[in-house]
Amino acid sequence: MNWFKRSDGFTLIEVVLVVAIIVILATLALPSRLGQITQKRIIETIELVEAYKPIIENHYRIHAGTFPADNLAAGLPDAEKIRGNYLRKVEIRDGAMHLYLGQKLSPKLHNKIISIQPVFVEDSLQSPVSWICGYNKKPEGMVAAGTNLTDLESFLLPGRCR
Repeated sequence: MNWFKRSDGFTLIEVVLVVAIIVILATLALPSRLGQITQKRIIETIELVEAYKPIIENHYRIHAGTFPADNLAAGLPDAEKIRGNYLRKVEIRDGAMHLYLGQKLSPKLHNKIISIQPVFVEDSLQSPVSWICGYNKKPEGMVAAGTNLTDLESFLLPGRCR
């Protein structure tokens, strides 16, 4: 009798090793997928406040080049009344919109801020108002209103906000 004869097939150790490698690879791929999902939710949140941009721009033109100091001056609801699936509140400060995340996002993202700022040509009310968000730099020859309070990791922001 030959006790050392190998049979065709895999040993238990080989099978366990292959399964372990597959689990490790799947674990590495998971965070990038979660990042993409979070980024899509943040894009949805930014798009939610698009309707407020013309209101802020109109205030700028009507009030001789000054942006609204707060939600009340802009004619918008209180900050806590502007909510969305992933949005806890929106504060207007000197024309800039500060989006506070929360609601159905991961708890580690609650109260993180994305700032959306109007950029304009100083002393030229006829020039168009543009917008920047997050860590995006203002264009040359333009001034940004308000302060950028963005504190979200840049990889979670859409490309236009990095």
